[in-house]
Amino acid sequence: MDNAQQAVLKLSEVLTDIETAVISNPAKRSQPLKNVKKEKIRLNNKAAYQFQRYTENKVTHENLEWGCVVSEIISIMQLEGFKKCSIRGNFTLTLLMNKDRQFKITGLKQNVNYSVFSEKGHNRRKKYILGEKAVPWMISLGIMDENGNVTSGMQKKFRQINRFIEMLADVETHIPDKCTVIDMGCGKSYLTFAMYHYLNEIKGKNVKIQGYDLKADVVAHCNELAERFGFSGLEFFNRDIAEIENTSGDIAMIITLHACDTATDIAMYHGIRWGCKVIMSVPCCQHELFGQIKNDDMCAIMQHGILKERFAALLTDGIRAQILEIMGYKTNVMEFIDMEHTPKNIMIRAVKTGKKFNADKKAALDKQLEMFSADQCLYRLCFENANPDTALNE
Repeated sequence: MDNAQQAVLKLSEVLTDIETAVISNPAKRSQPLKNVKKEKIRLNNKAAYQFQRYTENKVTHENLEWGCVVSEIISIMQLEGFKKCSIRGNFTLTLLMNKDRQFKITGLKQNVNYSVFSEKGHNRRKKYILGEKAVPWMISLGIMDENGNVTSGMQKKFRQINRFIEMLADVETHIPDKCTVIDMGCGKSYLTFAMYHYLNEIKGKNVKIQGYDLKADVVAHCNELAERFGFSGLEFFNRDIAEIENTSGDIAMIITLHACDTATDIAMYHGIRWGCKVIMSVPCCQHELFGQIKNDDMCAIMQHGILKERFAALLTDGIRAQILEIMGYKTNVMEFIDMEHTPKNIMIRAVKTGKKFNADKKAALDKQLEMFSADQCLYRLCFENANPDTALNE
């Protein structure tokens, strides 16, 4: 048995799967083939392994079954003179080939991040927090059938729900058990039901969730659904969010999903002044700054309505994120869902840190507002209508 066959045998013994492999470091820099990449994909509902060969200006693809993958890697390295292959699968390792075409395996270790749900490309299967099995309330709402398959026409909603739960899962440890979560402007409440299911059915936090909306018929329907699903800690109210007070003192999280214009600011202000541990907001239409902002140095944007509108929306969210930082929150601004699903795709997520009021960031924000002649709602609520130290609720 020669050295190449021994390498095939050794790799076949330790590797039950390869997610990615990169064949590189050609012996001759001038050779046409520069490198070869291999990825695991799903093709016609079966696992396949795609080799991608890169030349100066062209990429070719070849799909192979698992039984051929290891020998193909060895063959490519031998025939094309590549000296290195970095492999990641159930194990990670580096395969080296010297000038005498002798192979050596180095850096062999188990891949603790390996997942059987790692296929890429065609018909890719993604592992979702909700939806690996049938979920009764999702079946009732027509999102999936009784076998757990997502129904036709609900794929986008299903992905949106799971994307929200992924972002919630990242901060779940900051949400106390037996607290109250407020959803301001809950609408049809798909995400509210998902949040209740995740926090209580999966994480066992025993939290109460209250949804508020101005549409009485929507609120009545959501309460009927909550009762049908057996979500005893979920209740909906037909009230203006400006009227909500934290009389119980146990509201630990605020979410707003597509609350219109300054309703987002009012919700955030509630969260700040109540000292909420987590604030998650996906802003909707944002008109307030559009008619205000001026800056002669940015005439290339300001003279075009659509550009000014988009800039005003980004500026508004930037101001909101900065205010949360000023008030002692660690803040992330992230893509909530792909633009193909909705243009309102920015999430502002903030976690209370216990840091003091940041006067330096406040001064920097003041300069930015002056630069654009902007008078923003959350700024007024936090710094003009209330004492910042009181709003910080230390």
